[in-house]
Amino acid sequence: MKALAPSLVIAAHGSRNRDWCKQIHEFAADVADSPGVEFAFAEVRTAFLEVSKPGIAEAVREMLEAGAPRVLVAPLFLTVSTHLGEDVPGVLGKPVPPHVLSRLRAEGQEILPHGLPVQLLDLGPLAQILSANVLRRLSLRVNEPREEAVLLCAHGSTLHHDAWESLMGRVRRLVMAAGYGYATHAYVRHGAATGSEPAAEAIAKAASMAGIRKVHVVPVLVGKGRLQSEVIPRACEQARSTRSGLEVVYAGDAILPDGDLAAHVAAVALRAIGAFATVDRGALA
Repeated sequence: MKALAPSLVIAAHGSRNRDWCKQIHEFAADVADSPGVEFAFAEVRTAFLEVSKPGIAEAVREMLEAGAPRVLVAPLFLTVSTHLGEDVPGVLGKPVPPHVLSRLRAEGQEILPHGLPVQLLDLGPLAQILSANVLRRLSLRVNEPREEAVLLCAHGSTLHHDAWESLMGRVRRLVMAAGYGYATHAYVRHGAATGSEPAAEAIAKAASMAGIRKVHVVPVLVGKGRLQSEVIPRACEQARSTRSGLEVVYAGDAILPDGDLAAHVAAVALRAIGAFATVDRGALA
């Protein structure tokens, strides 16, 4: 580790799926390779909130113990959630309500002491980056956008539902502005047979819109995991069973990899330490 240089942590949720974790590690490598990062930061590494190792607090603590004068944490939670609003700040020792700290301790989370030189980065409004990502993926399989609908499937939090709706609404409007006949969004979740029902209903609604011949289902999820392999496919099949001849196009992909997002995270981190960001392709709307 280079002496007296700050360190950067890319913090993600975590998964038992090794391929999912690999995507996060590859994203962190893309951030590290962004112009200016190599010279401004001693180290860029990944850390996880749940399941995977190292934990976020563990990674930050190790960097500080190794001599980093300051650690910046970039949260790779790209939609609004309790993880982003409560859990990550809590484990970093930032001010959160007492009940949040109690819950984190009950979950076995390591919680850093308050007052350490740790900065949680704000990646800013991401609607423009997310919509560009969705449109790029759609461009590979669209024929007549005006006759095709788009369903955005995302995970979030019931506690932050209004903010989640606002973000997804902005992404949806940007997708429609690109020329699609209709766009909507739906919440998907793990652990219940009903986790696919909102998406199935949204597919059927999109297909019923005047002039729509095809529905594209696009995961707005960081990496590829069980939601893409189990929950969303179940929603597609449920929708097809309700309407004969319904054409649903689903690729099971994810937000990552995304070079523009990596460049944006790098630019935010560089600005936070007062370094000149030579590249910032993640212009925000």
